[in-house]
Amino acid sequence: MSIKWVGKIVLFFFLILLQVWVFNRIHLFGMATPLVYLYFILCLPSSMNRNPVMFLSFVLGLFIDAFSYTLGMYAIAATIAGFSRIYSLNLFVPRDMPNEYIPSVKSLGFASYFKYAGSIVLLHHMVYFFVESLSLFDPVGLFLRIAGSFFLSMIVILAFESINSDIFKK
Repeated sequence: MSIKWVGKIVLFFFLILLQVWVFNRIHLFGMATPLVYLYFILCLPSSMNRNPVMFLSFVLGLFIDAFSYTLGMYAIAATIAGFSRIYSLNLFVPRDMPNEYIPSVKSLGFASYFKYAGSIVLLHHMVYFFVESLSLFDPVGLFLRIAGSFFLSMIVILAFESINSDIFKK
């Protein structure tokens, strides 16, 4: 097993523990909760096939569901985020990129990375909060929860990206 996969495994479990122990307890103004475990999905190599990405996304969501006592809400949202990842890469990454790269601000540039990460995080949050509410009874509250959580999650993800060491980028 190469050092890059050991780093990915460490990142996988670190983000699960951080999400469950720290970020799930943050509810800014009772609306915004950062869901930053998506950073693992965002950091997977671009050449990775969709099936392993979806499997890893599902397992990531399942672990967080198990520790958060939610009934598959994280798993379904993370799986859909993993599924949409290839479309987001194709849509927002420049065509002159090499075949194999790790999506990051360093490799894509800030604007492309923000669009790539933002589209996945926004889709994930929409699915998660729709599944959590199970109705459109309060559309304004639902919109505020999605928007607030999106902005808070993107701030934390961009902070992680700015301090990320080279062990996860190789």
